[in-house]
Amino acid sequence: MSIDLTETPKIKYFETESNPTPNGDGAEIPVIIGITGNSTPASDVLKFKNYTAAAKSIANGGIGTDPDTNPVLKFLKGFFEENIKKESDDLTVPYVYVIDLGTGKTSGQTPTLDNAAWTAAFATAKIKRDAQAEVLVGFKKADTAAKIIPIIQSGLAKIKEDAKKGNPRILYYSVDGMDMDELAELNDSDQTNYVQDPRVGLIGPFDEFGITCARIFTTHFSEEPGYEEYRSVSAGTFTERTDDEEDEIQNAGIIFNRDEKPGKSVHPKICLAVSSAFAKNPDNRPNDCLLHARRNVDQLIRDAFEVLYPQLKRNETEVNLSYLQADIDTLVSEKKEAGYMMEGTYIDVKESESNPFDLDVEGVAVPVNSTELIRFTMYIEAPVTTVRS
Repeated sequence: MSIDLTETPKIKYFETESNPTPNGDGAEIPVIIGITGNSTPASDVLKFKNYTAAAKSIANGGIGTDPDTNPVLKFLKGFFEENIKKESDDLTVPYVYVIDLGTGKTSGQTPTLDNAAWTAAFATAKIKRDAQAEVLVGFKKADTAAKIIPIIQSGLAKIKEDAKKGNPRILYYSVDGMDMDELAELNDSDQTNYVQDPRVGLIGPFDEFGITCARIFTTHFSEEPGYEEYRSVSAGTFTERTDDEEDEIQNAGIIFNRDEKPGKSVHPKICLAVSSAFAKNPDNRPNDCLLHARRNVDQLIRDAFEVLYPQLKRNETEVNLSYLQADIDTLVSEKKEAGYMMEGTYIDVKESESNPFDLDVEGVAVPVNSTELIRFTMYIEAPVTTVRS
């Protein structure tokens, strides 16, 4: 065996393009897959740090210049407007990845959504291991649920398959031109085509798709995305709805925005970051039907994989396994101390009883909850009479 050593021992310094912790310790980087309308889209996965970089011609490294005719560009315009710092400690997404599908349709006299192109893009998206979310842009009402839902199911299946490698993701989508009732049908089990899964987020309406995703991705993974106000939206922007209408939309598993008015002040926020699984009967909703729980546990999974990795190909000795368990216990303790996980969370490392080369890792994650309802009851006493002399 030859030793490829051509330099004396030393420390060398290199500048790197990306931050070693690019998600800002809690934000998420998306891969945006979608329709631009470009006849000859870029074949590579593109990377943009701001809207200006994206809003260029393909020849200049962008995806186009007109957000009115380019759904992905329209999404990015809203996304980057919201992805700003208002306070020094605000989280931001440092960059996004874009897979340009061009028209996203088959050729011919009656073009329809090109399942093969979308499926290929789902595989390509997994190459970017620093991403935690996938966003599908460009669906229109005319595409119909019969064509849209199979693509969502295909993307979800690929995400679940890839999650086995330690980087679970959530899939987000919206449909241009559909009202809330029509969007609700995409999560309705009474329909032929529907999706109800904790790893799918349906956002409405489409015009708010970009800002809503930015609000979610710039929220710490342990927090409910509806806790912080929008940075780029003024009060009075969002559609006013009755309480009953809001209840219906939320219970349909749709993420939507509203102006919250606890008193004189108005706070533009996400109502509640539900997954499409929230559309299930309340008795059957999974424990991770809210995105802040799913995102929080996903981060625990990623961090646990980092701790477990050094054991791969290392000798399976009692000492090494005790070190590994200690490292895992430290990770869990840190999560609890930070307030991300609650008591009852644990991860156990055990030797496999069926294969001498395997380790079995089992555990339970109890993510911190958020307050969704405050019951305020007050008893009014009779006024106290002051007797004056």
